[in-house]
Amino acid sequence: MKVEFLYFEGCPNHEIALSNLKESLSEAGIQTEIEIINVEKPEDAAKHRFLGSPSIRINDKDLEIAEDNETEYSMRCRRYKNGEKMEGYPSKIVILKKLEANEED
Repeated sequence: MKVEFLYFEGCPNHEIALSNLKESLSEAGIQTEIEIINVEKPEDAAKHRFLGSPSIRINDKDLEIAEDNETEYSMRCRRYKNGEKMEGYPSKIVILKKLEANEED
């Protein structure tokens, strides 16, 4: 399984998101390397298909956003729907659901 974690240094939520990702992989019993990508400049956003910080891709698919020709890549902070709340990082539940869906494929 290919797992990528993308962020930029000024993002206040990347540490908790990375921690949730590592814990989710462990809970799911998945042993794989996480490719950690620090997007440093706005001009690198398109190169890395960066949807904002933090972003997690599993097998080249974002946790929430289906990319298409209209997708805008930029240096911005993201918000995730965690149950009833919007937060700046994906919950372990959101990550585990995506991991499980990719295990079935």
